[in-house]
Parts: sequence; structure tokens; C-alpha cells
Amino acid sequence: MGVAAPLHDETTEQAQKHYHGWLSAGWHASMTWMERHELLKYDPQALDPTVQSVLIAALSYAQTPPSPQKEGRVARYAWGRDYHKVFLKKLQTVSHSLSQHFPNEHFRAFTDTSPLDERFWAEKAGISFTGRNRLAITDSWGSWFFLGEILSSRLFTPTDRPQAAHRQCPSSCHRCWQSCPTGALSEKGLDARRCIAYLTIEHKGSIPLSLRSQLGDRIFGCDDCQEVCPFNHGVPSTTETEFLAWKAGPWVDLAGVLEIPSEDAFTRQWGGSPLHRAGFSGLRRNACLVAGNLRRFDLLPQLHNLTSDPDPVVAESALWAIQILESEQ
Repeated sequence: MGVAAPLHDETTEQAQKHYHGWLSAGWHASMTWMERHELLKYDPQALDPTVQSVLIAALSYAQTPPSPQKEGRVARYAWGRDYHKVFLKKLQTVSHSLSQHFPNEHFRAFTDTSPLDERFWAEKAGISFTGRNRLAITDSWGSWFFLGEILSSRLFTPTDRPQAAHRQCPSSCHRCWQSCPTGALSEKGLDARRCIAYLTIEHKGSIPLSLRSQLGDRIFGCDDCQEVCPFNHGVPSTTETEFLAWKAGPWVDLAGVLEIPSEDAFTRQWGGSPLHRAGFSGLRRNACLVAGNLRRFDLLPQLHNLTSDPDPVVAESALWAIQILESEQ
């Protein structure tokens, strides 16, 4: 854990300027909450005027992937239980302990739920730096970790770890840019409109035709820009049992997803898993596209059933996969 002071300085101004330019370019795609949160990203006291310190914590989710399967591939962060629930519970325990030690102060815990730019504050706290893949990176865990924070009304001494905060990617290394299947990464940052993680999780409509084949077998998220990163080589596996006890796991059975009969059934199966974020429509849409990409001819019956689905996005995605498969029969 590291501590950052909510001060407005040159690094804050640079981050605000970069973020505004990123929004202006439309690279946040349909994530409109990022626009609404612009003025809060780098100003914790605009969120809560009593904030005197930002306590940043990290939790590893690193695991070694098993052998490939001809099913839907899941990003590593989503193999186990929803990290929002797991990490928040831990941070709330810390907040409660702090409240007992400092009864006249208050502490609020967040895990990817506050408007703050967690990567920026982690760098301010000296525990990580931001890589060319736009992810927070540490020497110990690479980028295989989650960030969370506690906003504190008590003033704590900021962490003095300049060696971590001032690290950067090797000047000659652009592996993450080169490995991105859709070219979403560049010197300008991440274009979410082309990012497979965004497209398979946050995007709610049809996935553009020009990007569907690049999804490959990815049904939820994408780890390509992390898997090639030299900082991620030799990272020890997490010891967090709720991440090791797989709910989705590395591979999702495509037939099982295509056959989910209702939204209630979807929630019963995926509630408590990050995959629930994609929604009933999104996960089935993704499964259709992956079935086509993997040339899963055995799934043609399920795909034909979905062409009459009341959800037009799912129906069209199923039809696309059928056309791919039947063109090669």
C-alpha cells in the first residue's frame, strides 16, 4: 500500500491535459461516465472536501494459463470471483481498523468504483508506473494486479518511493503495441473503440464487422498486451483463494453460453463473476462471433436457433457466424 497527497501540481496538470485530449478524440467510445467524471479524476477533494490522503492498495491476480482449448477464452482477471467484491471486502476491513484507531476521522474504500484515475494515484503513491499498454506496472507483479483506494480524512505521510514512480518501459520496447490484434494501442494511448476488452465487455451493440475476426477466441476481455510485456515474465501466482477458485476459469464452454435460455438463467450462472458485466446479450453475442472464428461447425444448430432471438444484436451475430461456417462447408 502507498499514500499520495491530494495536491495539485505539474504532474496533475499534465494528466488532466492528456485525459481531456483523450476524451476529445472520442477514444473512450461509449463510456460516457468518463466524461462526467473528468473534473473528479485528479481532484479527490472535489469528490470529498475532507480528503487529506489517498491510500492506494494493490492485489495480485496473476495465474499461469493452462493449455489452449477450442472454446471461449477469458481474460485472467475474470477467472475467479468478481474482484470488486473480493478486494472491496479487504479494503473495508482496513477502513474499519483505521476508524477504530482514529475515531474522529472517516475512511471510504473503493475498487474501480470511484471516479479517480487509480493508475495516476498509484504512480503518485510510488507503487507503480504506467506502461505503454496503459496499465499500472510494478516490479513484483508486472501488471497482473488490481488497484483500490481508501480516501482518508486523516493526513498520512506520503509514500517516498520515487524509484517505482519514475520507472518506465524500456525505450526500445513496443511489444504491447505490436501484439494488439486490432491496433488499439499507440503513442497516443488506448483507443477503446478498437480494444477487444472494451468491445467484449462494455460495448452494448453490434461489434463492427471489420473487427470481428480479430476477436479470435476471446469471449471476454483480452490479455495480449500483458502477455508480451517483459515485466510480466516470471511473476509469482496470486495466493488469493477467491481468484484461484475459478468461477469462469480460462475457457468458457461456447455451447453452454449459446444455450442459456433466459436472463434469469444467465444471472444464476454468472452472478458473482466478472462475466456478468457483459450481460445476457453481450456474452451470447461474443460466443456467436467466437464460434465463427474458431470454425465450430458443431455449433451450427445453436447458432441457427439464435437467428430468431428477440435480441437483434444476438440474432445478427449468430447469422454472421453461420455465414462464415457455411461458406467453408
